[in-house]
Amino acid sequence: MFRQLILSLVLCWPGIEIVRARTSLDTGFVARSVVFFFAADRAGHVQKNDLLATGFLIIVPNQAGQDAYPLLVTARHVVDPEWAGCRTPNPSRLFLRVNNMHYEPHQVEVGVSYLPVDLLDNGRRTWTKSDDDTVDVAVLKAPPELLSGEYDVRFLKVRNLGKPEEIAKIGVSSQTASAGLVPGVEGERRNNAVFHFGKIASIPEEVATFQCTSSSPVKRLQVWWLATTLVPGTSGSPIYFDPLFPPNSDISSGEPRSMLIGLQSLSVPGADLSGMTPSRLILDVITHAVPKDADLTLGLPQK
Repeated sequence: MFRQLILSLVLCWPGIEIVRARTSLDTGFVARSVVFFFAADRAGHVQKNDLLATGFLIIVPNQAGQDAYPLLVTARHVVDPEWAGCRTPNPSRLFLRVNNMHYEPHQVEVGVSYLPVDLLDNGRRTWTKSDDDTVDVAVLKAPPELLSGEYDVRFLKVRNLGKPEEIAKIGVSSQTASAGLVPGVEGERRNNAVFHFGKIASIPEEVATFQCTSSSPVKRLQVWWLATTLVPGTSGSPIYFDPLFPPNSDISSGEPRSMLIGLQSLSVPGADLSGMTPSRLILDVITHAVPKDADLTLGLPQK
C-alpha cells in the first residue's frame, strides 16, 4: 500500500515529465541500407521461398571525395558455408531482394525485385575475405543497378563505422540495434527489415567456438557477445551502437555517436546471446576490397 502511494505521488507530481526512450538511429535510412539474400536453383533462377540471410550496402569515396566504390557486406558463412563447416555446398549465385522505388501500395503489383549476385567468375570468387580464418566477413561489389535510381535503397558511408577511440568508449551494457531479415515476416510486396535491440553482454579476449551442425568441425570466430535474440536470416545484419538520448537532452557528456560497430555472425540457441563480428574486422576486409585511392577515413568530418 505504501509503495503504491509513493508511486502515485511520483507520477502525479507537478512538473514531472515521463520521457519515452527512443532510438537515435534513422531507422528509415538503416532499413533501406539492408538487403535480403535468397538462394538460386541449379539453373541460376531465384528461389523465392528460400530466404537465406541479410546484407547491407556501404559506399567508399576516393581521395577526390567522390562516392566511387559501392559495396555489399555480409557474413562470410552466407557465401561460403563450406568454410563454416555446414553441409550446404558453396553457392555460385545468390539473389538480392530489394524494394522498387516506384510502388503503388493500393495496386496488386509486387514492389520488390530480385537481382542476381554471382559469387564466381570463371571459377574465381568475386568476393573478398580476411586472411584471418576466424573472421566471418565477406565484401562484394554491389550490383551497379542499385545506383540507377530504380530501387529504394541507401548506402551507408564508410564514416558510419566507429573509430577505434569511439569504440573504446562503449562496453558491457551499451545499447545496440540491428535490422535484418526475419523469415515469416519478411514481407510479400515489400522488404520488411525487422529491428532488434539489445545490449553488449561481453567483449571476450578469447575467440568463440561453434559448430554449424552437431557433426561439423569446431569453428573459431572473433566475436563480441550481445544480449539480444537474432534468428536465422539475420546473419550479416549491420549492428549499431544506439545511444538512447531523451528528446531535447544534453548529449555532450562524452557518449559516442550512433555508429556501425559490427555484423551478426552467430547465435546461441536458448541463451538469448548473439555473436557480433566487430567493425574493425569489417574495415580490414573493406580495405582489401577497394583500390589504393579509396578514402577510408572514419568518424564525422571536421567542421
